[in-house]
Amino acid sequence: MANDDRLVEEKLLEILEEAIVDEKASAGRYTHALELAREDESRELLKKLARDELEHERLLKERYHEIKKRLGLKIIKNK
Repeated sequence: MANDDRLVEEKLLEILEEAIVDEKASAGRYTHALELAREDESRELLKKLARDELEHERLLKERYHEIKKRLGLKIIKNK
């Protein structure tokens, strides 16, 4: 892998790390709002949004691990 390509991949890892944190935080906000919501329609929407954010987090982590593996970097499962 060329040095420029490696730098791009490493920058992408940084961006993915930030996105993973953001998705997790969003899921947490929706879950907290779900605890407060009283109307069924609002509760269903918040459940869906929380599930969506967790799925985004999963997909981002999957891609993150693929890139780390390609770069020969150690993969820590909690990241």
